[in-house]
Amino acid sequence: MAIENLVHVNECGLPLNAISWLETHHQSKLVERQQMIRDLHLKRGSNLVDAGCGPGLWTPLLARALGPSGRIINVDVSAEALITAQQRNRGQWYEKQISYKQGSMEHLPVPCGSIHTIFSANVSQYLPEPVETFAALGRYLVPGGRLAIKDIDFGTMRFSHIDPALQARVFQARARWEKQRFQEGYLFEDSWVGSKLAGYLREAGYKNVQEKSYKIARQAPLAPSFRSYVQGIAEWFVCEGAPFLAEVDMKGWQDCFANGKACVLDQDGFFYEETEFMVTGIWPDSPSHHYIDMHLTTIEVQPAGR
Repeated sequence: MAIENLVHVNECGLPLNAISWLETHHQSKLVERQQMIRDLHLKRGSNLVDAGCGPGLWTPLLARALGPSGRIINVDVSAEALITAQQRNRGQWYEKQISYKQGSMEHLPVPCGSIHTIFSANVSQYLPEPVETFAALGRYLVPGGRLAIKDIDFGTMRFSHIDPALQARVFQARARWEKQRFQEGYLFEDSWVGSKLAGYLREAGYKNVQEKSYKIARQAPLAPSFRSYVQGIAEWFVCEGAPFLAEVDMKGWQDCFANGKACVLDQDGFFYEETEFMVTGIWPDSPSHHYIDMHLTTIEVQPAGR
């Protein structure tokens, strides 16, 4: 997903939701992401909405899974992202299978009850009311259609060669800040959302909810794309002034990742790991009255901060 107004650009000018960042992030985890799509076992020839598609990085993977008779509708709130996605896919074998529409997660620009699969990657972390949003998405699925949500959980991150106590303080400070930053005028964010997704889908009314986790591990020497990703994530933990982190801890953390001989990324035996989650759920043929009321209300009222 791309955001039109980059409200959480940190003091070093690092917009982690900018298109260039998304491209680097995607390339650094391409092998795992290819496996994620294979594991979805998408029905060939079916139609799919990529909700919050950003610059269309997942499109080739999805198109390959759906086959030449499949259809993908890329939806994003950002016109810039959609233009970038269209340019990226121009001339590809699947170009004519893709359409591009501007819209939000809660108001998909497609007919109700028309979509076999809604796919969404790295968007749920920005949803202030994820249960309501996921319930709202259900109205666009055919009965028995599937929602597939992929996201990260920063609580699973591990950096070697860094004092575990320092890591804990940095993570705790970021978690505290994420609980408050929305009230301070920043974009809502929950970077610990991955492990919560299964519960959210069940609460939204989906059946047969399944969770699959993907461990992403790298060790030195790091590929350039992954090195850039790790440095960006490290900086992101202390962006926006890190109001709940002591200054000495901020400096100690930044020193660990600064280019030079002391950079932990270049030390022998350095390794990094994290876990990403793909959660799927089936929209029931006859959703309960409670869920119908909930998702219709969500459609009529635009959530704050979206």
